[in-house]
Amino acid sequence: MAYNTNTYFVLFLPAAMILYQLTPKKYRFMSLLAASIAFFMIISRQLIYWALITTAITYFGGICIEDIFGKAKLQISDAKAKGIEIDKKGIKKAAEKKASHVVKLAIVGVVAILAGLKYTNFTIEIINSVFKSSDLHALKILVPIGISFYSMQAIGYLLDVYWKRIEAERNILKLLLFMIFFPTLMEGPICRWTDVNEQLFEGKPITGDSFVQGFIRIVWGLFKRMLIADRLNTAVNIFYKPTNSYNGLMMFIAMLATTIQLYMEFSGTIDIVIGSARIFNIKLPENFRQPFFAKSAAEFWRRWHISLGTWFKNYIFYPVSTSHIMKKWNKFGRKHAGKYVTTVVTSAIALFPVWMLNGLWHGPKVPYIMYGVYYFVILLLEVMLEPAGEKFWNSLRFDINGKFVSAFRMVRTWVIILVGEVLFRAETLGQFATMMKNMFRGPWDGGFFAGRILEVGLDIGDFAVVLLGMFVVFAVDVRLEKNPEMFENIPKLPTARRWVIYYALIMSIVIFGAYGVGYQPADLIYAGF
Repeated sequence: MAYNTNTYFVLFLPAAMILYQLTPKKYRFMSLLAASIAFFMIISRQLIYWALITTAITYFGGICIEDIFGKAKLQISDAKAKGIEIDKKGIKKAAEKKASHVVKLAIVGVVAILAGLKYTNFTIEIINSVFKSSDLHALKILVPIGISFYSMQAIGYLLDVYWKRIEAERNILKLLLFMIFFPTLMEGPICRWTDVNEQLFEGKPITGDSFVQGFIRIVWGLFKRMLIADRLNTAVNIFYKPTNSYNGLMMFIAMLATTIQLYMEFSGTIDIVIGSARIFNIKLPENFRQPFFAKSAAEFWRRWHISLGTWFKNYIFYPVSTSHIMKKWNKFGRKHAGKYVTTVVTSAIALFPVWMLNGLWHGPKVPYIMYGVYYFVILLLEVMLEPAGEKFWNSLRFDINGKFVSAFRMVRTWVIILVGEVLFRAETLGQFATMMKNMFRGPWDGGFFAGRILEVGLDIGDFAVVLLGMFVVFAVDVRLEKNPEMFENIPKLPTARRWVIYYALIMSIVIFGAYGVGYQPADLIYAGF
């Protein structure tokens, strides 16, 4: 039951809404939990026990950490009240050490479940490949939906409790809802406890405003998916067949189609899940912010899959870059190697685990890992070349923030993105290398002008709808760049304008949506992560 299916829209979501609205306010989080458990079990059935085990580890780990700090604080306050001199620093240090053991143990437990289910067979493949053996055989392992998403939320929660940013939740059912809330389960966004905890448990009733706000985002997500992503999915699947013989311009079109299809599928699905949660008066964090307006790879990742980037920044990049070892290096490096070298080395050390884990997080597949390596190299090069770039543009008397330089940087970033998405989509590194090589093989047009473009399963009408849909999405993104609250403000527009928007979106999906014989609806790509 994917988010873009009739089962979800016609049966599941209305049933969840009715159950929620009929439940007393105090217990409405329980109705959301019941819906989330049902959603999980419809797709993964008994595999929910892995989510329950992860939640239990997270729950008891958080309470144990908080209790350790609480006992130390109580011991110090009692001694102070009684006028007894004690070693406060020693007590705090001992509590810190004990709590660090607990948080590490809990995180190891969460990661062990994730790694065991998701990466065991991949590890077996690597061992067999390295040792040229087939003694180890793949195991029959079923992986529950959303395991990477709720595992990352669990780790973030544990670290936030350990760093005393939040208090540990004492109601395990509330923590379970946070972990498997059905709109976020399959494709994110990856939430922090502070993002949603009050909203999830507040129990606000569904209102006309909340329903309309949610409805708009859902329909906009369907527009992206059904007019563009589902149509292009047919072509992309043909482009990536091992037997394809496309080259030149046709291969470049394959790169464009890959990137656009992935963006429309992922961002469209995120619109649907944000809209679903909004119906229940729950505002999930945005996961995209017009990523193709980025002027660098670093900015692209601040706009694309925002919640994943934020998670890595908060729980990997910052802890590494501010660690004791890095502080010592920064002090030594600035004194002996200079600011530039120190910055480059610090960036390399902090970025490397981020992008290795980013690649692995996407799945047990070599192209995913190399996708992480690819962006690690690109981002490190951006750090290394930034001073030289500024000098270059200044020497030509160009304003680095001017229109020409901004346009150049944006186009350069598009090239980086296009290559990266082909690597992401490729089944093997060999396929990726072949596709990139074929793009520079003649004839340059690759048969485009002879009509080979019509071999990819789409006719002229399909391409017209895709282009029109992309124009609409681009126009909306331009508006969103200037007014991030645009969707929230639509219900406040004059009645006539508001209903024109509603009907235009609905009728465009009904008339131009890709469904029926011949179309292949795009899978929820990130649901497999």
